[in-house]
Amino acid sequence: MVSPELLRRYPFFSSLNDEQLAALAMVADEKNYPKGALLVKENQPANKLILLLEGDVDLVYSGGEEGSVVNALVGSIAPGEMLGVSSIIEPYIYISSARANTPVRVVELDGPAVRALMQVDKTMGYVLMRNVAAAVLERLKYTQVELAAARA
Repeated sequence: MVSPELLRRYPFFSSLNDEQLAALAMVADEKNYPKGALLVKENQPANKLILLLEGDVDLVYSGGEEGSVVNALVGSIAPGEMLGVSSIIEPYIYISSARANTPVRVVELDGPAVRALMQVDKTMGYVLMRNVAAAVLERLKYTQVELAAARA
């Protein structure tokens, strides 16, 4: 469990009320990972929603098939941003891996528990899905820029 006040400091959670923050804090734990650690792995069940508190994380993609590009950079996560948003979006499978470029400190929220809370509290569900959509859109814009640069 983490403090609800810790979550409140970050934009992803800031529009939730005290009860909603307390419920999320109950299914969250603060963790540390060393440089080089994989926080989530592509094509694995998405069971963690992660808030990066400190450090630097790259999102990498391989496609997982013979002849695929290995570990192509598809995004970066800065402190205060979320990763593992696939834990909120069906089919709940990570679409990229997340690798720590530095030692990192994170808050990990239990994905299935967050989804259950979202089912019970539709307002919380709406707020979190809106914020997940914004994060996904930001990553899509990053990917578009990278694709345009690769074609130039």
